[in-house]
Amino acid sequence: MSLICGEKGRDIEFGEPLVACQIPGRRSYTALCKEAIDIIPARLKNKKQRRPGEAGFNVYKATASRNFNGSYALCDFTLREFSFSISDKTATTHLPEIIKLYETYNLP
Repeated sequence: MSLICGEKGRDIEFGEPLVACQIPGRRSYTALCKEAIDIIPARLKNKKQRRPGEAGFNVYKATASRNFNGSYALCDFTLREFSFSISDKTATTHLPEIIKLYETYNLP
């Protein structure tokens, strides 16, 4: 299966920067494509990682192997090092589909 950007709903092409967002303290995380990350202004990207229980998201660099169709593969999608965090307000404004995804599925 292909890795889909949780915000834009499209396959993330292999070789494109790959990141993931995660609510602090939760196990699940969601892939984001460069297009989704570029929407967030630099001034709203915090260098300090949020702790479990804090509202907002942590954003990490991520890795995955190449799928047969040229996108990233879902099977080995893995978080790597922390990049930045965003507030709940920033997520609501700039990543509304991610907010809906977490609310709809109540991801762990």
